[in-house]
Amino acid sequence: MQSLVDSISRTIDWLYRWEIVPPIDTVVASVELAIKDFHYYKTAEQFESRLTNLVKALYNDTIKAPEFVDALGALIARQITLAYREAWNDEGGGQFPDYLTAASEAAILAQFDFVDQFARDIVDARIDKTPIDGLLARVPLWANRYNEAYNDAVMLITKEAGGNLEWVLGETEQHCSTCANLNGIVARASEWEALNVKPQNAPNDKIECGGWRCDCTLTPTDKRRTPGAYGRIEEAIL
Repeated sequence: MQSLVDSISRTIDWLYRWEIVPPIDTVVASVELAIKDFHYYKTAEQFESRLTNLVKALYNDTIKAPEFVDALGALIARQITLAYREAWNDEGGGQFPDYLTAASEAAILAQFDFVDQFARDIVDARIDKTPIDGLLARVPLWANRYNEAYNDAVMLITKEAGGNLEWVLGETEQHCSTCANLNGIVARASEWEALNVKPQNAPNDKIECGGWRCDCTLTPTDKRRTPGAYGRIEEAIL
């Protein structure tokens, strides 16, 4: 199994380096095998590496905008699908449920308008001779979509089970006042979802930091719900 996973991984990596979009059934097959093998790769990091190469290729006119859109679209589909399945592997179990399939497909579709705009921005920068630095600075934000998809899936899984989530501060040295005030609050997953309060997800108008470089998490917990949790969350985001 491992040699097969490695073989598929190397093949798809090679295709992406040359900006060749693999067939979707190949992508799905690699995701399924990756989940069986657990920690396939650090997806956010590989996403960033591949997208950096794609941005440079389009900026230097070695590929065209439609190729960029197709390649990035396939990459997003692969990464978000893997994020949802990895979350299910960590927090669920058994057959992958229909509600997560629907949610992951919606998450993928939601990114497509942004993909088209990013391609236009790169082409415009090339025409206007604007430095590429600003475009490359946006790549880590795209790469973090994997983490956000994973977190969204965890919230859905926990809500389905009627469980609680705790806001846990990330490892950044300085935290915004919103994240600091939310730290340690335990609420039902359904409450966090109803208030649409979540970490990361930049641009995020619910938290002072906007979600930029935020690495806080909503973590499943067996702890008892914080008294007045709903109201405390509302106060924190005012």
